Amino acid sequence: MLKRVLGIIGLVLIVIGQSCYYDNEEELYPDDNCDTSNVTFSGTVNPIIQTNCAITGCHVPGTGRVVLQTPQQIKVIVDDGRLEQRAVQDKDMPPTGPLNNCEITQIQTWLNAGAPNN
Repeated sequence: MLKRVLGIIGLVLIVIGQSCYYDNEEELYPDDNCDTSNVTFSGTVNPIIQTNCAITGCHVPGTGRVVLQTPQQIKVIVDDGRLEQRAVQDKDMPPTGPLNNCEITQIQTWLNAGAPNN
């Protein structure tokens, strides 16, 4: 009887232990549709920045933050490394949560190409 009770308790502990794990959505469902073949500033990078940084109200005039509304303003944070550091490496921007893996890869691809204004 004691063996049966211990067996049931052991089985329950194994089932509970197997059900507690952390799934990373991006690892489970990789973004295989991320197009990095033709990354441009105007068609790829600027829309990411405008949608996630400027339009959200963070990097606009009057906030005391770096304004990111023109290519020249964005070039400043590219040249001093802040874009790559904050959005790509540290992934602490935007504050609402990091960019998705595809957006990060596209920005890194553009930076690796010399960040052309194309």
